Amino acid sequence: MDRLIANVGYTPDAELYRELQVHECYATLGPMRLAATLLAEDAGDCLKHVSHGSATLANPEPNFYILGAKSYGRNSQFLMRLGFQQVAEAMSAILG
Repeated sequence: MDRLIANVGYTPDAELYRELQVHECYATLGPMRLAATLLAEDAGDCLKHVSHGSATLANPEPNFYILGAKSYGRNSQFLMRLGFQQVAEAMSAILG
């Protein structure tokens, strides 16, 4: 019998970017602009969520974006579809 055990915890690991200028929400530990946007939205059906663009993922550190599940921090409404959209938007912003 195959088993998959994911001990991921509830807090994103920020060790990778600890020395960079990153503006994180104190409550969710996600990027501040995205956290504020998600808080302002209706927390209804997560399937209706859309990606909010690279501007909401931007940090004071140039061309540094927190993407995927880490971008939602402790918010449990992240979907892989949103992560793929975030990557496409961040790459478009970086490449122009």
